[in-house]
Amino acid sequence: MFKVEQFSVANEAAINQFAHFAQLSLANLEKFAEIGLDAARDSVEQATAHAAALAGAKDVHEVIAINSAALEPVMKRAYAYSRTVYETAAETNAEVKKVIEKQAADLNKSAVASLEEAFKYAPAGSEAYVGNVKSAIAAAQNAYANLAAVNKQLYDTVEKTVEQNVATVQAAAAKAPKAPVRKAGKRR
Repeated sequence: MFKVEQFSVANEAAINQFAHFAQLSLANLEKFAEIGLDAARDSVEQATAHAAALAGAKDVHEVIAINSAALEPVMKRAYAYSRTVYETAAETNAEVKKVIEKQAADLNKSAVASLEEAFKYAPAGSEAYVGNVKSAIAAAQNAYANLAAVNKQLYDTVEKTVEQNVATVQAAAAKAPKAPVRKAGKRR
């Protein structure tokens, strides 16, 4: 049946996995903090430059032109920021998924090996019960494989939708009319 070494190995694996997820969480937190600080720094610089440009405007038309010209860089920064955040989250999701899939495979292999060992000592006449347990395990494995396939399809669909939305926003931004820039000395 179960041996002390098996419990020790299982506990050590659980501790290692916990440590890995803790390190992954900290690394992810550092990435998001860095992304946020970089975005805040860029926003402050752009806002300062925009305020300086507005302060130097000679008339309302120039203010409108400056504001219109500032819209596209803001949209590009927002897109870049959201894309970076999305990619970072996707990388983390892939890492977590990889660890969980490995753990599930290891656990499955261990459970099957333990059950096979236990079945060796099953009393005579329990062959039907052993067959039912093996069938249940096979069904659970198939259900997990189906769930993993559905999860991958869902992830791929979300990824495709995000890409399509980004392309739509970029196309709309490219088609947006630009305000005409008037020269400072010409007034009506």
